[in-house]
Amino acid sequence: MKALISVMFNVKDVDRSVAFYRSLGFTARWKWKDDEGRLLYAGVGLGDAVIALGRITRGRGGGEYRDYTKWVSSNLGGGVIVNVELRNVEGVYHRAKKAKAEIESRLRKWPYGTAFTINDPDGYVVKFLRPQGEFA
Repeated sequence: MKALISVMFNVKDVDRSVAFYRSLGFTARWKWKDDEGRLLYAGVGLGDAVIALGRITRGRGGGEYRDYTKWVSSNLGGGVIVNVELRNVEGVYHRAKKAKAEIESRLRKWPYGTAFTINDPDGYVVKFLRPQGEFA
């Protein structure tokens, strides 16, 4: 059975986050703008991996956003590490360096595979990984 998972990051500036992930080779998948044309929600993807980027503020705590009230009150990026598994981890690493992304741990081989880790503009930690024995 094939299963996919995506993750959503609550971010300060959706446009900035979309531009950041596009600089790493992600493609824009979808977007949602408000009545004034501001980007509120977007999806970026790399292969089958999708990261949703949204701006949900405390002021939107009613109605359809009620379930998010506690989540949006926490620090952005706090305690979350997202793994993106892919074949060409070296290519994304070079793009990250070129984009001057904040590299938390450089590209190296680990017992579980080859990986590097970045911090995105809102403090989310993203690990790009080619697992040992996978994608051969």
